[in-house]
Amino acid sequence: MRTLIIRDYGIKLRVRKGLIVIQSRKGSEVVPLGEVESILILTSGVSITSKVLRKLTSAGIQLAVADSRGMPVAVIHHPFTTKTVVTRRAQYESLHNGKALEVVKVVATSKLGNQAGLLRRLRRATHIKELTEAEERVLAVAEEVGRLRTSSIEELRQRVMNLEAEAARTYWGALALTLPKELGFEGRDQEGVDPVNAALNYGYGILYSKAWSSVALVGLDPYAGFLHVDRSGKPVLVFDVVEVFRPVAVDYPIVKAFRSGAKLAIKSGLLDYESRAKVARTVLEGLKEKFSGWGEVKEVEAWIKTFSLSLASYLRGDSELRPLVFRW
Repeated sequence: MRTLIIRDYGIKLRVRKGLIVIQSRKGSEVVPLGEVESILILTSGVSITSKVLRKLTSAGIQLAVADSRGMPVAVIHHPFTTKTVVTRRAQYESLHNGKALEVVKVVATSKLGNQAGLLRRLRRATHIKELTEAEERVLAVAEEVGRLRTSSIEELRQRVMNLEAEAARTYWGALALTLPKELGFEGRDQEGVDPVNAALNYGYGILYSKAWSSVALVGLDPYAGFLHVDRSGKPVLVFDVVEVFRPVAVDYPIVKAFRSGAKLAIKSGLLDYESRAKVARTVLEGLKEKFSGWGEVKEVEAWIKTFSLSLASYLRGDSELRPLVFRW
């Protein structure tokens, strides 16, 4: 199964006899519907008909439209989800029955554990001794998060955010040591215009579209979060789920690509069209990489769906929720 990346202006998408037809000025390409799991549109000027939308959703194919920074401005998928009413009621009730507190800690400890895992892998590859110290500090923060005890979701969020910020300084400072100095990466900056920060921003946007569909399709409300505070119009539950997978789905493939000599171009503070496509391919390939967790081995994209299912099941009272920390 593959993701089609549409990056050229003026493309027309059609469906004919079980085939997706990608028509451009250079000619036409056809891809069987059965080989496609998602379509990612990275540019404006793409033409698509309602017939194509019906065919794609009927075939279970997600269509995502990203802006110039990679953030999804539209995610279209099949409207029929599972156990929606009971799951969403349980999601809202979790803020009052204590389950939301556990979700906050699971999301945070999963993220921190996976950040430490990436530092461990890079230390084995680079033999940079500072990475060992950074890994230990991040793991210490994860343990501190696990020990937090409070009945206030607001207090827990604040304490977790403070601890995460402490770990982030260590984590990004350590990652900077593994990258070529000419890239100009000194640490994480969402407004940064260096190639690494621009690639991370764009890669996270692609990850958001994957997480959005996963939480919606298991019946969860994408706009009712746990770690992230609810904000009108913001899919904060998607932000929560993305936290778990940032290190493995985006940070790792992006760092690996730059360490292998990847070159990206910045134009007016943003990646140019060719560079956006390169980052998209890098992240999508990373989502296909297999990792071990919870005693199973799956592709990262499958883990996003599994974690979303586990979260929904926990909120309904059908199972426990454990941190998802991969073996690196």
